[in-house]
Amino acid sequence: MDVKTKSTIFGILSVATSLIMAAGALELYVRLMETDGTNFDIEMWRYAKELKEVSGIPGAGHEHIPGKSGVYMGVPVTINSAGWRDREHSLEKGNSTIRIMMLGDSLTFGWGARPEDVTSYQLEGLLNANENKFEVINTGIGNANTAMEATYFMKKAYVYEPDIVVLNYFINDAEPTPRRTRNVLLEHFYSAAFIAGRFDVVMRTYFGKADWQQYYRGLYQENQPGWLVAQSALKELANYCNTRNIKLIVINYPELHELSPYPFQDVTSLVASKANALGIPFLDLLPSVENQAPNSLWVTKTDAHPNGRAARLYADAIRKFLLTQFTKTFDRR
Repeated sequence: MDVKTKSTIFGILSVATSLIMAAGALELYVRLMETDGTNFDIEMWRYAKELKEVSGIPGAGHEHIPGKSGVYMGVPVTINSAGWRDREHSLEKGNSTIRIMMLGDSLTFGWGARPEDVTSYQLEGLLNANENKFEVINTGIGNANTAMEATYFMKKAYVYEPDIVVLNYFINDAEPTPRRTRNVLLEHFYSAAFIAGRFDVVMRTYFGKADWQQYYRGLYQENQPGWLVAQSALKELANYCNTRNIKLIVINYPELHELSPYPFQDVTSLVASKANALGIPFLDLLPSVENQAPNSLWVTKTDAHPNGRAARLYADAIRKFLLTQFTKTFDRR
């Protein structure tokens, strides 16, 4: 082997060694400095990796792994035997019990909120202020959309025989159903999740990738596949509930970055029109929070998921809406 070849091999090995050492240093840094429960990208990645699995139900996307638990965004998360962030619920319900099942995504799940600060928990407490006859079941799963939630209920969660199904809607519910990719780096390395998050910020800031407002609005352009699927799922869920005498309502959760004036009122009106056309009662939660300072409702200073204060305002608005819509049903119990 001549001197030139040896020099080339040595150079390649030196570069490879330097890259491996740099990658190792970055991984160590992220694990030590970015895992304090405040980095959204890391915490959501951990949650997906540790608490979720691909669903065996076609169209449901992913589900929680029953019995798993952990701490995410600094708060404890425990998944019950049914796969929900909730207490245990028996299949059978008391004759006088009114069972309400909440379908939804990370907002319903209560991302970043303590168990007692989740909207479903607050709602059950308010409904049972005078008598203990309401049971609220929280089936929320992070990164779910309307199509996934409807499929999950109709194929699996229906066995709990709710009297009322609440489809909790958020503006990103018109996204296509995500598919879990088996990327070795993203499956195992904190640093890969960290870099992916930073890369997205750079692309939005400097290279013209749609900002959050443009992105959300783009989901509702005519013939967007995710929005078409969401409408179809809503119609199918409405028919399913109607034939089984289950009350169905749709509740719209506002995007909490800007509230007054709210930038997505046209999208809310569009979703409301689709629900109304199917005869589904629709509640917009924006009026319950529009006079609040937006960041006073966030779980952290950089994460606009609703905190306990927002959950209480939401729960009170939902309670009033339920009592208005279903007074006769409640009175019969």
